[in-house]
Parts: sequence; structure tokens; C-alpha cells
Amino acid sequence: MWRLLPWLICLLPGLPAYAAELDLSLPRYIELLRADGHALLYSNSLVHAGQRVTTDEVSVAALRSVLSQFNLQLQARGKVLVITRGGPRDYDGNVAAGPAPEPPLETVIVTGSLHRLPGAAAASSRHRFTQADITAVPALGSDAVRATLRLPGVSSVGISARPRIRGGLSDELLILQDGVELLEPFHLADYHSPYSAIDYHTIESLDFYSGGFPSRYGNRMSAVMDIRNDWREDGYQTDLGVSTFSQYLHTRGDYGAAPGRWLLSLRRGDLSDLADYIEADSGDPTYADVGLHSWIPLSPGSDLKLGATYSEDDIVFRGEDERARSDIESSTVWAILETGVRKELDRRITFSWLDLRRTKELRSDEDEPKGGFLDHRQEVSLLTLRSDWALRRDSALYEFGSQLSYGSGSYDHQSEIDRGELADLLAQPREIARDITANPDGWSGGAYMQAEFLPDQRLVVQPSLRWDVQDYYLHGGSRDQWSPRLGLEYHFDAGPVARLSVGRFQQPEGVHELQVLDGRERFFRPQYADQALAGFEWRGEHLALVAEVYHKEYKRPKGRSENAFNPFVLLPEMETDRVDLLPERARARGVDLDASWAISDELRAFARYSYMRAQDQLDGRWVDRRWSQDHTVNTGVTFSRGGLGVGLAATWHSGWRSSQLPEFVAADETVPLASTLNSASLRNYFALDLNVSYALELGRARLRLYADISNLTDRNNQAGIDYDVTETDAGFAIEPDGEVLLGRVPSVGLTLSF
Repeated sequence: MWRLLPWLICLLPGLPAYAAELDLSLPRYIELLRADGHALLYSNSLVHAGQRVTTDEVSVAALRSVLSQFNLQLQARGKVLVITRGGPRDYDGNVAAGPAPEPPLETVIVTGSLHRLPGAAAASSRHRFTQADITAVPALGSDAVRATLRLPGVSSVGISARPRIRGGLSDELLILQDGVELLEPFHLADYHSPYSAIDYHTIESLDFYSGGFPSRYGNRMSAVMDIRNDWREDGYQTDLGVSTFSQYLHTRGDYGAAPGRWLLSLRRGDLSDLADYIEADSGDPTYADVGLHSWIPLSPGSDLKLGATYSEDDIVFRGEDERARSDIESSTVWAILETGVRKELDRRITFSWLDLRRTKELRSDEDEPKGGFLDHRQEVSLLTLRSDWALRRDSALYEFGSQLSYGSGSYDHQSEIDRGELADLLAQPREIARDITANPDGWSGGAYMQAEFLPDQRLVVQPSLRWDVQDYYLHGGSRDQWSPRLGLEYHFDAGPVARLSVGRFQQPEGVHELQVLDGRERFFRPQYADQALAGFEWRGEHLALVAEVYHKEYKRPKGRSENAFNPFVLLPEMETDRVDLLPERARARGVDLDASWAISDELRAFARYSYMRAQDQLDGRWVDRRWSQDHTVNTGVTFSRGGLGVGLAATWHSGWRSSQLPEFVAADETVPLASTLNSASLRNYFALDLNVSYALELGRARLRLYADISNLTDRNNQAGIDYDVTETDAGFAIEPDGEVLLGRVPSVGLTLSF
């Protein structure tokens, strides 16, 4: 099947791609206008798939006529066209005479990506967040990226801001900012990444693809997070704020007489309260991040975007017998040239440079015959040149592009570790001594082509093909991979939309991903997953329903190391339960249901359910992954009136997996890892989270007060199981000791905008 798919993809663009008269939903019609380069904003409460458009013209003038049928209108806000409510109507249904006040923009805005290339993504599983969405839903520490943790198919126990999507590993997520890949956009990255390095004040929109994404989105297997910076004009230029976890400055403006705009974000803080899940008596986990962005129009058809980000962590933890230090610095600089070569052809050229430096030091001074030290240093730089093109022909969109990167890495690692009796019982190496120096460097790159076209009025076809290559593999030469994908979307008469997506998703290890911390000196071969996704979507005026079913088959999954009993510890690489996993295969399958309801202009609600099963094949046996949540329910409600905003959200899911040991092991016996790994389930997880905010207008300024409380009920959710091992004459007595996750975590803050 997969050998035939590339040829099918090459033949599909030759099918008819134009219909004399279009009959499609209003959101789909707007997407066609966006593909022509028009910047359009609208609210989900005003525009929905139940509104049908029948026309033979795709133009702004035709859109104005169409909108009038639904008592909607277009308003120009600078270079952006905003869809708002129409004026009041008389008893005959005509717009009443006389001026009407300018309608306010709705709370939830759906906005097209501000980059020039329109982007085909018809058959993808996509969720879009705006800044209003991010601030309305409760999130620990008001973290922007944590908004995605409530989406269907995402596994989380409230610790990491980096999501695991539909059974995949956490590194299967591609994160883009203004189209540039970010390698480590999380603080406390060595301790489960509980806080993102992206200030939500700088975000205009966050598109989250959890499956079926097209080939332009690179070589990650599970998901894409595409973040766009905020260029809004809301009357305020500067936000100055302080909260429990940060102090920040966010300001933006223009260049006076010269065209263009700039955006600056500064943030620093202390995450001590957020790191309580780590067993440490004291700590000083401080962080800082900076973002600078500029947009300069060079001509009516060309724009230049410049950006730079910097983040740093300076972390020290001290336990009774343990100490840990982690210093991470990450810098990214980019320049993007967007050009309208012709009316129907756009080009985007991106140049970026990234530098990542990491130092990690661990010490364990336990009296027992276990403990040791670990010293690790890593430096990585990555230089990338990327070119993307988009060609519009009638109602069809064709995209193609290429990328070339040169990366170099330096790893210096020394460690001596004694894992104690527990390692003996699991038949794992007990005493470990490592002295590793590695310097991988070389080229990587790829190319893609994809299309999105309408063979008839209701069917959207999206074929795509991707090729990737790497030559930095230590002692292993170069590798290349092909990834064919195909997406279909069908629009029914009454407004429902059906989607089908199949394809192959490849993922090589990047030059920054050599697993030296766990003693690996070579890269694994690129892994890949064959994925199938089917979905159904219906959007009415007030209610939206989405259902999706997916299946992923992983081949050549890379090896990894995990803590078998409790991963939320101070020294994970030195713990007695650290084990190496070498899966032969892996798989994930599930069902996601998503319902959102606009009860009124002020009150909105959502309810989501997921079933998911993710497994590795180890020694011929299928073993559940730790984060395989059988059942997950997310629900919430948001209320806004005037300056008041309230959000309440609840999460319940089946307990994560953990490994269970017998109460006694004879002196001459061991416990096979494959038979005990993730063989037990922890208690079911539940968390109730609250967000309250109030904005007060103070003349030309605005003061916003807000509070987030995570785990409002202070529930003791289970993190894992530690085991105390006592040696006896006949063998080893084993006693379990349950560990818990974060309790109630409040955070408060205020922002002054002027």
C-alpha cells in the first residue's frame, strides 16, 4: 500500500480542481479568501459551518453580499477585515436607518496565520487558541502552552507543560514560533518541563495539530504547535505585570514615520512553588526569557520579519542526601522574507540560528551502598535555511518547499552510579561508570510538496509527500526517509464535515537529541509511524461537535530510559529504578469526542472525552506505556461580563501505569522487567481548577487582576510508587511507598496596560 501512495499523490493534482459554482460553508469560503491573501478575522459565535454559501465568485465584494444574508458585515481595522454583527433590523428584516454603534469584536477570535503563505490543512485534527482562549481557561501559573493539556487525546498529570499526544512520546511534538522551530521552549526542562518559555502576552494565536498534519510541518510524528506573535492594536502599547511565578514587561509599537512594528517581551521569575513535586528540602529554580520581534513592510508585496528569543534556567535543588544543579541557555535568531512574486504566487524564505547550552550536575551521598555523581555538559548550534512557496490556481492551492540545516553538537559526560539492590532484582546493571565525549555534526534537510483542491463542490483533497535526509549519524553514515500522506474532507449539505487522513510520519533524532545522559553514544535509526485518522465535525450556531478515531503503528521505535516506579524525583538518571527500554514496535489507538457550547454571549462550556491505549512491544510482549490513559474527561465553563472573567475546569482520567513488585523475592531470583513494567494502575486522577480575572479601566490605562488555583480541592493524586528493599537471610523484602503529585497550587497576578 505505502509503495503505491506516492504515485497516487503525484497523480491526484491532475484531477479537475475547479467548479463553476461553489456551494460550501461560510468558514470554508473565508478560507478561500485567506488563500488569496486577505487578512480576515471572525468569531466562532458569528460564523459557523451551518451557514451555506452558493456563489460563482470568490472576492471580498461577494463576501459582503453573502454576509448581509446572515445580518453580518465587514469592518476594516487597519489592514485587517473583521466580520461583526450587522446593524439592527426593522420588522421587515431590513437594516434600520440611522447610525449604529461599532460592534465589539467577540471574545473568541478565529484568525488566519499572519504569515503570507496560506497553508493547506483541510484533513488535519486542528484546534485553534487565541489569547482570549488562553487566558479564559484555568492553567497552572497562567501558562499559555498548558491550554493544550485539556484537548482530547492529550495525556497529563498536571506536572509537565509539554504534552504527550495520542500515546506518543513527549519529543514527538514540533513547536514553531512564527514558522521557526524551537528546540527547548520550556523552563525546568531537566525536571519535566513544568513551565513554558513563551509569554502568553506575546501570542496572538496558537494552532495545535494533533494528527493528520500536512508534510510541510516537518519530521515529528505526533503533533504540531504553531504559535503566531501578537500584533494586535487594542489601544495599549505596554503591559507591566507581576505574578506568583514571574515579573514581566511586554511592549510594542511602531517605527514612527517609517512603516513597521516591533514587539518586546521580558520575563523572569522563581518556580519554587511549582517544583514541589520534586523531593527536595530547598531549592532556587529561577528563570528568565526575552523575546524581540519586528515586522517591516519593504514594499506593497514584500515583508521582512526579524525575531530573537533567549531563555535561561538557573536551578539548584537540595534534598536530605541529594543535590542537583541545572543551567540551560537557549538562543534563537531568525529573519523571514515574505514576497508576493505574483498575485497567485507567494514565497517565504527563512533563515534561523539556534544555540543551546546545558549543564547538569547530580550528587547523591546516601549512606547505603548506592549513590554517586553525574556531570553532563552539552552545546548545540543549528543553522537553517528554508524556502516555502504557495501557488493558487482557481480554487486549488499548491505548496512546495525545502530546508537545509547544518548542526553541530558537543557532549561531555562523566558519571559513576551505584543503583543498589533494586537494580539487581530487575536484572539491570547496578554499577555504572561512564566517560563519554561525542561531537556529532553534519547536514540535514528535506523537501516537500502538497496540494489542496476541490474536485467538486464538496470534496477537498489534500495529497502531500515529504523527503528528509541526515548525515550526522555517528559511525552510521547518512539516512533518508520518504513520507507520503493523503487527506480528504467532505462537506455535507446540512453543514457536517467528514475527514479522512492516512500517511507516514518519520522522525529522526536531532543533533541535540543524542541520549548521552543515559549512556548512549550513537543515534538510533529514524523511527516512523503509519497513521490513519477519521473524523466527523458539525458546527451549528451555538453548538459544535467533533468526533475522531485514530490508529498509529510505530516501526523502529527508538530506545529510551525511564524510571519504572516514580519518575517525579530529584535525580532521575541516578535512581535505582532507572531502566533501559528497547521496544521492537509500538502502537496507539483511540477515540476523541469534543463538544463546545456557546450558551450565551457571556457563557460558554466544553466537554471532551477520550479513549486511548498506547503500548510498546518488549521482548515479544505488549506493555502499556506509563501515560496510557484509558479514559479521560475534560469539562469546563467560562463566563465573561464587562471586565469580569471566570473559568472553571475539571479533569478526570484513569490512573497512569506503574510497575508493581512482589512483596518478597528469593535471593537467587530476579523480576523480569517486561513482566512487571507498568503492570499496575495508579489511582484515578482528578483535578478541579479555577481562574478569576477582573479588568478595570483607569482613564487611558487598564488594570487586570487575576488568580489561578490548580487542584482546588487539594486532592492527593498519585505520582508513582517507591519501594524500600530490605535484605533478609532468604532474600529481599519489598515494601511499597506511594508518592503524590502537586497539591493545591495558587497563583495571583496583576497587569497594568497603558
